[in-house]
Amino acid sequence: MVRIGDIITQNPWWKLGRDFVRYDPDFKKAGPVFFNRRRIEFKRGDIYLFRGPRQAGKTTYFKAIIKELIERNVAPNHILYLSLDLFHSRREMRNAIDYFINSNVDAPEMFFFFDEVTSIDGWNFELKSMADKGITQKGIVLATGSSPIKLKEKGELMPGRGIEGNEYYIKPLSFREFIVQSVDWIERYLQGPEEFLNALRKLSALLRDCFIDLSWDMEDIKKAAQKIIPFKREISYFFEIYLMTGGFPGVINHYFSNRYLNDKNFIAPQMSEVFIRDVLGDLSRLQKQEIIARQILKAIVERYGSRFSISNLSREIERSHPTTMEYLECLEDAFICFTLYPYDFNKKTPRLKGEKKVYFFDPMVYHSIKSYLKGEEFWHTITGTKEDEALQGKIVEGVVLSHLIMHREIPFLRNPITFLWYYYDKSGKEIDAIFKNDGYWGVEIKYKSEVNEKDIKRLNPVKKYIVLSKESAGGDGEVIIIPVDVFLSLLPPSEKNV
Repeated sequence: MVRIGDIITQNPWWKLGRDFVRYDPDFKKAGPVFFNRRRIEFKRGDIYLFRGPRQAGKTTYFKAIIKELIERNVAPNHILYLSLDLFHSRREMRNAIDYFINSNVDAPEMFFFFDEVTSIDGWNFELKSMADKGITQKGIVLATGSSPIKLKEKGELMPGRGIEGNEYYIKPLSFREFIVQSVDWIERYLQGPEEFLNALRKLSALLRDCFIDLSWDMEDIKKAAQKIIPFKREISYFFEIYLMTGGFPGVINHYFSNRYLNDKNFIAPQMSEVFIRDVLGDLSRLQKQEIIARQILKAIVERYGSRFSISNLSREIERSHPTTMEYLECLEDAFICFTLYPYDFNKKTPRLKGEKKVYFFDPMVYHSIKSYLKGEEFWHTITGTKEDEALQGKIVEGVVLSHLIMHREIPFLRNPITFLWYYYDKSGKEIDAIFKNDGYWGVEIKYKSEVNEKDIKRLNPVKKYIVLSKESAGGDGEVIIIPVDVFLSLLPPSEKNV
């Protein structure tokens, strides 16, 4: 049995209409900058699944869509939102759905928003039942959850129910999304020279129409970069912030409020604590032990950006190889980290048993986990990383790789292991990233001021190279040298990243 009052409380637009925005706690927290996500054209009869890490803004995304539906004159009482972490069973979920459907028998269309859907065991059977009963034929179903692992597993068990092609990621904001959406707000509140503020205004207008796609030829990429390079100083200002906050909207807004509204340049430890508690909670629900997770996370931090073998790691932490792999895969599925595999050009396949590199998906994830492992104050971890030039370079390397993944990936169909690797051989030659395009492209991250073509370690199979520097720009022919922050400001995520 589910209480009607609980359903009504979760759907305030039934009585307030669009005015619910004024009182909604998620909208209140989504400031001072409201970061918009890509909108999707939903089709009646389809089921949409959204996967992503904790704190990435999934609930706010749902509420923003509901607001837009009401503004498009969809009847508010035809929209059902359920935060299923407040429910205890499939029966309660089903009763809530039945109550809504029975209350809208004559509705021409209905919209179902299931937030935290992975809180309910067997949630996929309820969605499958809705599709099989024809309920979705006059409605649209959107679902997300705080356990991306369970969402991925169960979503694969609903073939032929309108889910194909309708899986999306909601990840931390890319650097491009961060700068494009925050530049106007910062320009209004930043106390700085008028010349700098005027440049920010011009950058805002230019970036919205200027971007790159790695399917383009090298010359077109170079031309786009040349348009933006005059604004290098302004872009670097934002990149310095991004390396502290990462792309999590809540952390960004917390820092913006402190720095620009209250003149306090710091990020409170609660930002890290909330994230770590969520991660440990997800692992606990998957019956994983915190002590083993700590050991593996510690190993990743200590080897950050360096290659290592899983066998050696397993021996070091005194766990079996399968256990180490299982925990590492759980962390990957939860969007905490990702693994970069070496590539074998002779076999034209990644070397799954070769030495691997593991990176965190976002700078804030690195800072949070390091702070948690060391018992160190969060802001001290951030500032300490900033002052360590070599470590900062590794953080930048991870940011570039995660952005290359977001630029090309498609849920279920195009996994990063199919297009992004790195290279090393016995002679000591190594390339930071091998990106599969029209052939193989080498990507080298050289986060130092002076970079030239001599820094490239060329391989015969790799004909084109993008070298990402701290300050240098140039290159000729099949080599481009671009400042890393300029490159990232131009690189959009794929259409499957909302």
